[in-house]
Amino acid sequence: VGARAEIVPRGIWGIRANCTDAPSVYHGLAKLHLSLGEAGEARSVLRRGLALFDAACDEGGRDAHARRNENAAFLAHTLAMIELGVNGDAAEARDALERGLRLCRNSPQLLLAMGLCEKRSGNEEGARDMFERSLAADQGHAQAWQAFGVMEMQAGNFRAAKTLFECGLKNSPSHGALWQAYGTLESWKGNISEARLLFAAGIQKCPNHVPLYQAWACLELRSGDVVTAKRLIGEALTRDKRNGSGWLVAAKIEEKADNVGLVGLILRRGIECAPGDAELYRALAEHEVRRGKIDSARELLEKGIEINPLYAPLYHSLAELEARVFNIEGLARLNKRTAEIFPSDNAAGAPQPLSGPSSARRMQAWGAKVQQQQGRSSAGIPDGIAALAERVGVEYGDVANGAASSIAGGSLDDVDPESLLDGMCGFGDEGGDGWMMFQDAPDVAR
Repeated sequence: VGARAEIVPRGIWGIRANCTDAPSVYHGLAKLHLSLGEAGEARSVLRRGLALFDAACDEGGRDAHARRNENAAFLAHTLAMIELGVNGDAAEARDALERGLRLCRNSPQLLLAMGLCEKRSGNEEGARDMFERSLAADQGHAQAWQAFGVMEMQAGNFRAAKTLFECGLKNSPSHGALWQAYGTLESWKGNISEARLLFAAGIQKCPNHVPLYQAWACLELRSGDVVTAKRLIGEALTRDKRNGSGWLVAAKIEEKADNVGLVGLILRRGIECAPGDAELYRALAEHEVRRGKIDSARELLEKGIEINPLYAPLYHSLAELEARVFNIEGLARLNKRTAEIFPSDNAAGAPQPLSGPSSARRMQAWGAKVQQQQGRSSAGIPDGIAALAERVGVEYGDVANGAASSIAGGSLDDVDPESLLDGMCGFGDEGGDGWMMFQDAPDVAR
């Protein structure tokens, strides 16, 4: 509270000072409000900032300057993500993006976000058009290749998804999320060896992209190889112990190995290392519920909500807990609080980023859909995607029909997953130092 009282007025002073980079001041103040869980205030700040530049566009003398100021795009982009992620309102998000595109009409980031809005609205053709426009504006926009490929993957258009991932990797071979998405596609199609090669190749190209180790660990865990899964997640946590998703995967590994006593310890250590990851609080709370520790679980969920008031799954879990113990008053208070933070009924179901803490569950859902839609994998590639592949120089016919033997200027035949694994530190290996990371874990909730 003290920090807010000190910092928020400074942001307002910055706006009143008419600084030369006003969009950054508005954007920074809005992000501060978001960090405090004040989505309404953030929305208001961003709208004021956009109104300022809308007015500038209407003034002949300042029109060119306003259109050149690409920082204004961040205002529209952040406002759209609030509308989409907090309110679940694709129409409001689209309106914000259209305002941003008035200022920066060829912004690949805004066009990508517009594609995500169209996808959210169920308009796949509209989304394809926006993704294609984003890539026309910036062929090296790795996030656009990734989002486009993931949409086609979710729709069961596997040839198109493969082609898009190949194109993206040819343009941005060091973008780890593209390797992860491509490997995930192959794993859910049942091509385990191919997925393993893609994860390994991705790690060779971008060894610091921790989610790749996590995705590979999940692949090995599903295949029943707990030892290799431990080795991979140990490497991930060694590289970045502040990544909460790694601790969640580590806990799942121990749960799969029937080491239930270690699950709570790992999750507590995760909260110590990544105190801002709300999913860790939810996972530990569910663990406590299974142990019959309702008060401890409630404390953890309330702490998670305090840390991240906009993380909807925490409210779901707390509501389920209160219903379990017939706490009617607690449910009423929670419903009132939820209605204030999430004005739209759709907000709680808002999608999370692919690389977020709950991505494993989303990928499982997609995997089930993939298995149901195997027949669509032979569908033709849309003309727009074929044109993109031709422009990039990817032979989409060969890519879609066969294994990805050559990607990003290298051959997968040269990738040796076993040699990569041999150089990893391991996790919880008997006699090793893996368990040292769990020492001195504090009591988060008892």
